[in-house]
Amino acid sequence: MNRRHFITRGTAALTAPVMAAHAAAAKTKTVWGIAELWQWLYHKQQSSGHDSADCLQAHLDHGIRHVIWALGRSTLDYHSALPTSTLYAGDSRPQTKVIGDSFLRECSLRAALAFAAKNDMVIYARLGMNRHYSGQAGGGMCSQYIAAHPEWMERHRSGQVDGTKVSFAVPEYRAERIAVLLEAAQLGAHGLCLDFCRQPPIARYHPQILDPWLKTGRDDPRKMTVGSPEFLAWAQHRAAFVNIFMRDLRTQLRELEKTTKRRVSVMVRIPEATLELNLMEGIDLRTWLKDGWVDEIALDPLWVWDFDYPDTARPYVELARAHGVKIHGGVNTVTGKGVTANARAFLERTARNYDEGTDGIALFQTDAVLLDPALKALLAPLFPHLGDAAATTEKLAAARKKQTAMNDSERHYGLDNHSLLHQLGRAPRYSLDTI
Repeated sequence: MNRRHFITRGTAALTAPVMAAHAAAAKTKTVWGIAELWQWLYHKQQSSGHDSADCLQAHLDHGIRHVIWALGRSTLDYHSALPTSTLYAGDSRPQTKVIGDSFLRECSLRAALAFAAKNDMVIYARLGMNRHYSGQAGGGMCSQYIAAHPEWMERHRSGQVDGTKVSFAVPEYRAERIAVLLEAAQLGAHGLCLDFCRQPPIARYHPQILDPWLKTGRDDPRKMTVGSPEFLAWAQHRAAFVNIFMRDLRTQLRELEKTTKRRVSVMVRIPEATLELNLMEGIDLRTWLKDGWVDEIALDPLWVWDFDYPDTARPYVELARAHGVKIHGGVNTVTGKGVTANARAFLERTARNYDEGTDGIALFQTDAVLLDPALKALLAPLFPHLGDAAATTEKLAAARKKQTAMNDSERHYGLDNHSLLHQLGRAPRYSLDTI
């Protein structure tokens, strides 16, 4: 079977009637802004002293009341009391000094939650699940705790150290990520967003994953054909360590909820690909939903593998409906290299998600749109209408009439800006043989 197509075929086994997709499309949609104060300050290059409030007010001014707010990735963007946490203080690039100064002066999370409470906004705290940057930017983007444990870093299929990721087979790492998320919940975040799009694959070939597999006498996965039944069994094995993290987070969060008397939703942000490709990335969504560890899904059109992405949310919508969880489509608002911002492409992707039955749309990276004059002029007039599926369809019809065709550069607007689009001059996609 052709490797580039086997995952799409495997998805067919999921097909079941989508529960009232058209009825779901008619309901009011939740419009999520995904904001990073880090980027807001990088773009502005000045601090007002109340930067979190400024960024959220800009969202509120454009009809966005639900915001997924960055906690950080390896280093953190808010004031943490955890001994394993490092506050981002800037790095070797002089333009990051304003970010470090702002983060030191004000806790971005506490300030965001205070603003939200006064303005009837919803804040989900978002943590990059496996993005550590190694020695990039002088090491200023990697937490001191992680940097002190190079033995925890993941391994490529070749055996080379992957200095940007930590193995979820390491109990200390699972505990560190859980502690950050629980702290955010305790501080008052309405929900948690676990961002697995920064950066798949989440699990790889660390000895603590590989050695137990080999000791059972099973074949070496590094020699298997990617996509074969044997390789998918290996993928299930290594994803099990991420599953332990998900189980423990949900268990500990439920205990916290008993104390605080407050429900905290768990959202996972994952690549919109196929469930089999997700599994090979370390994302076992079927198990997460079956065992009740997840309340919401946010999809992200992140195209990085040498693979024919189906570009549809339908399998995820079907799975979400079967387990009674909410699902949100994903559209990027910033442009990657070779991509041109285009209103029709933005509306095409949004409307497609609504037509397929998603409960809303998650817009990455709205902080940038609200500061960039060209992007703001293009998208800001659309934002207040995106909660209305019918209005979105009407605006798409008008956009199609105004622009009857799009070129490749325009058509790919809305994909995650980390996507690799070789036809637009981006780097070649990663070979599935390396996953």
